[in-house]
Amino acid sequence: MKYYILFLVLSLYLSITLLEGLIILGILYTLWSLFKSKKLQGEKLSIPIFLYAFPTLLSTLLYYTKRFDKAIEEGLFQFIYFLNLSKDEIYFLLRQIPKIFLFGFFLLLPFELHSYYKFGETKPIWGGTFETGFFYTLSGLTFFLLSFFQERKLKILFLLGAFASFFVVIFSHRRSMILAYVVLFLLILYVLYRSKIIRKAVFLGVLVLFLSIGVLGYAYLSKTDYRFKTFNEIILGYRELNEQTLNVISSERCTLFKEGLEVLKEDIKNKRYLPLLIGHGVRAKEYLTPKSPIVQPRYESFFVFSEFIERGVVGLIGILLIYAIYFKELFSFRIREKLDAYRLVIILPLGIHLIQTIFTYFWDAMLPVFLLLFKIYEVSKEHKS
Repeated sequence: MKYYILFLVLSLYLSITLLEGLIILGILYTLWSLFKSKKLQGEKLSIPIFLYAFPTLLSTLLYYTKRFDKAIEEGLFQFIYFLNLSKDEIYFLLRQIPKIFLFGFFLLLPFELHSYYKFGETKPIWGGTFETGFFYTLSGLTFFLLSFFQERKLKILFLLGAFASFFVVIFSHRRSMILAYVVLFLLILYVLYRSKIIRKAVFLGVLVLFLSIGVLGYAYLSKTDYRFKTFNEIILGYRELNEQTLNVISSERCTLFKEGLEVLKEDIKNKRYLPLLIGHGVRAKEYLTPKSPIVQPRYESFFVFSEFIERGVVGLIGILLIYAIYFKELFSFRIREKLDAYRLVIILPLGIHLIQTIFTYFWDAMLPVFLLLFKIYEVSKEHKS
């Protein structure tokens, strides 16, 4: 099972088709284990995952059967979290998975450079600028965290890798990933300081350096990204803040929010309690607002709003619980040994995902792997104690 999980993590970088195929195998194995042992090996995220998956499947079956295959992908696939793992497998994975995150930096770099040189935008082996932002946010944060556990020469190389990754994220122009990098970088810095890995002077020095690089990044985006240009013009008083400029800055999210709001108003007005409870199904915008000028299958705006429409109160509670459990763990985390640093590294993917989805929507094809990695972290803590 440990080699299956390693290959599963590696498949994140190689192919979405391979990734989904491996997830299906993992789900089948989980169901077989359930049939055999009559129990699931769950942890803190068990109930939130059930709360998320149940309305995803039921609401889509009831209201948008055409998309039930997507509901299985968005709901049932998350049950890979319940894979049974032994103590030996956990400790093996803790040490090996961070190496894949670091290897990803070098694996994807030739593809990113070729794509940027030829087409003017970054692209990895599969996917687009979003995946570039994710993979290099992950490699950058991993480089940064593990740099504090290396010898001097390697420490410098790891720090260079962290800042090089940040620049790749900037060049991806993905604001959600830039936000995730900045927030998690600061939280990792906080954990290092609270764990007494770094002194206050180092904490402040790294913070000032990072913010300085961030200013340079913002200056670059202000010259190359029309959304940042528009935002700056509003701040400086050159343009008015209205629905049109809000749509420019938010990539049409203002209009999507208004369309979704009309759906909720109709539900409340007509006392449609079941959709409010379990949602209208995945990609509900396709049938709820078919004449929308924006070709987007979801009411992509603020995640609480978009998820409430698709999965209702029940699904939203599940998602919010995942947020609460994750960030409670992160804020209370302390590094006492090098293995703790590896524990923190393997939950970074879920953290990146949670932050970048704030202004989008919760589901992602890679989400089942992120949840499984958090499970590895949880089980390793139990064995540690």
